[in-house]
Amino acid sequence: MDFERVLRDQTIVVTGDRIAAVAPDGAAALPEGTPTIDAGGAYVTPGLIDMHVHIRRRELRGYVYAGITSVRNMWGYQALPSTMRAIEDGTLLGPTIYSASPGLDASPGVWPETQFVDDPSQAESVVAAQVAAGWRFLKVYNSLSLESYDAIVDSARAHGIRFLGHVSNQVPIEHALDSGQASIEHLRGYDFALQRNPGGAAAWADIDMSRLPALAAHTAAAGTWNCPTIAVFDVLLRSVDPTTRERAIANRAAVIRDLHQAGARLLAGTDSGIDLAVPGASIHVELGGLVAAGLTPYEAIRAATSGGAEFLEEEAEIGTIAPGRRADLLLIDGNPLEDVDALRSIRTVILRGSWIALDGSRTPLLPRVPERTVSPRDLSRPR
Repeated sequence: MDFERVLRDQTIVVTGDRIAAVAPDGAAALPEGTPTIDAGGAYVTPGLIDMHVHIRRRELRGYVYAGITSVRNMWGYQALPSTMRAIEDGTLLGPTIYSASPGLDASPGVWPETQFVDDPSQAESVVAAQVAAGWRFLKVYNSLSLESYDAIVDSARAHGIRFLGHVSNQVPIEHALDSGQASIEHLRGYDFALQRNPGGAAAWADIDMSRLPALAAHTAAAGTWNCPTIAVFDVLLRSVDPTTRERAIANRAAVIRDLHQAGARLLAGTDSGIDLAVPGASIHVELGGLVAAGLTPYEAIRAATSGGAEFLEEEAEIGTIAPGRRADLLLIDGNPLEDVDALRSIRTVILRGSWIALDGSRTPLLPRVPERTVSPRDLSRPR
């Protein structure tokens, strides 16, 4: 996933939790007695990264079983670091978690542990507290005043932490772009700019297309990434009439296509963990939606592998298959560069160097490839 290619007849050597070597078959130096697995014509890809989730302990395995080996958690909370440590030390089976802070918003807030910035003077202390807590990003949310948003931006810059999330309903999308917001979730902000009657998922059925090219160009120039969360909108739009649903999906796809064609970067995230999109399996809906919006399979998969790693500033760890990278790998049937749905046909997941079996047990290597190691969820095409 460094560029579009297939390396055929390769041997991947894993030592501990790292990829030690990638070489043509027969060319890798293997110590005597090294256990080997004949993958039997399967394809190996990097583990997937879901770039927008809300982690709950009971759902951790679902991500791994669907091929997700890393996630960006988009609302931090006090109990999360203990979960992250348990995953890292092997007592919990789950993807590696990179987390934003709890959301920064105006009162009264809608989610637990919201950090309130009702006045610009509060921004510095709130931002400093999130930095001290060790969160990787600041998440900004829906109801911040323009003045509070700007104060958060100033404090984030002073502390050297990136800010991302929603675009507040009081902040123009152009202002968020010019302020350096690292990523925008759900196309939030574009909705207020483009929808003729803003108001929820169905409002995407009627947008002003004439504004789209300028916004796409502005986004690309600003360097802001977008995480459209197609999967959760697929769920939200199931309750509307078929004509409205079709128009809304088509219009959101047009925004994604124009952003991509303008050179703006995209991430693959599902908004799982809020009882809408299914944790894990929804990444395949997301990837299919990106392809339907005009990305090639390679470009869509990149949004969930090397592109996600680039955004996380973890290119040396994840997202590609190369010596020194963490051994997060998928063994699948079929070439996903020809059909992204091949990623649904997972033979097994290798997570941090361990082979993950159906019951969640982990072994460094197995002598053969089980016929169907990982499939506790129905990963077939949605009906």
